[in-house]
Amino acid sequence: MSEVERGPPSSHASPDAGAAPDLSRRYLALAAEAADRLLAATDPARMVDELFALIRAELRLDVFFNYRHDEGLLRLEAYAGLTAQQARDGAQLRLGEAVCGCAALERRRIHASGVQGSDDPHLAFVRSVGLDCYACTPLLDGERLLGTLGFGRRDSTGFTAEELQLLHTLCHYVALAKLRLRHEEELCRNIAERDRLLAELNHRVRNNLQMAVGVVRNELRGAGPVPPALTTVAERLELIALAHRPLYQADGASLAVDAVEILHGAVELTTGGEGRVEAAEPVMIPIEQAVAFSLLIHALLDRRDRAGARVAVARRAATLEARITLAAQDAAAPPLDRLASSLLRQLNASLSDEAGAIHLRFPLAHAG
Repeated sequence: MSEVERGPPSSHASPDAGAAPDLSRRYLALAAEAADRLLAATDPARMVDELFALIRAELRLDVFFNYRHDEGLLRLEAYAGLTAQQARDGAQLRLGEAVCGCAALERRRIHASGVQGSDDPHLAFVRSVGLDCYACTPLLDGERLLGTLGFGRRDSTGFTAEELQLLHTLCHYVALAKLRLRHEEELCRNIAERDRLLAELNHRVRNNLQMAVGVVRNELRGAGPVPPALTTVAERLELIALAHRPLYQADGASLAVDAVEILHGAVELTTGGEGRVEAAEPVMIPIEQAVAFSLLIHALLDRRDRAGARVAVARRAATLEARITLAAQDAAAPPLDRLASSLLRQLNASLSDEAGAIHLRFPLAHAG
């Protein structure tokens, strides 16, 4: 090639001293605006199109090629100034092929000038599209090759040192933006995979809970008196299944469920359909709190008077509040068994008797 740049350019002509401050300010403004746009970019090809449109007039550019490194090949991802046929001819390069392939293989910047008068085979493609000077920069993440980005002119004026420095700086910004987009894409894939696994897990948990409920209910239909403890176990298994159902229906997209929806099922199950839930709006809580909450409500609904129970639930800032009113005059909370006491501690909840009702309060973990 007619000229190869291995480090910061220093051998090119610079503008006269009087014009330098104004030129530096313009280039600095261009770099700042380009950085702003690249930070907000969401499409790797479109962002280079927009960068080219931003700097084209100032740097008198005619063409750009943006190649993406993909499984040992360079694939043309974005371009301007080429015909459709020229784009097809340069759609794919091997490492070491043409200017961009050399820049990619050797991880170095290349500035070629006097292209039209050169017979260098590496310049054949840029020569065929009418360029006389071309600057190509490998896009790198450390030693990892992301691709290349090159800019060219059809006139015979080579790039100055200042122009090359600006182009290389912008290429560095592009590499950072492409790396950010790749990381975001990978993160989205990981989140999607996590959600898929959560949905599968919820499906299995739901099926296993239903099987357990079925086994216990089958025992309840057996001969002889039913032990109260077995009835309690069956109801608590069903409450756990009820708490998991909204999470399963959401396909694992969220780890929060609606406490109001869970309460409707829990109160209907516990009171035989004669209790009711009062709530002004949904109250989203984490699934692990939802399970403990539904089991506590079951324990607090006194078995003798629970048919007329009312449960009012609301969110106050980052706290869930439930007010349980029973049919009997005495609305004192019944003694809690060992499991319910443990759940009360797990929720960091407080329990009190106020104005003829039982009040349950606990802080919401990562309230949404």
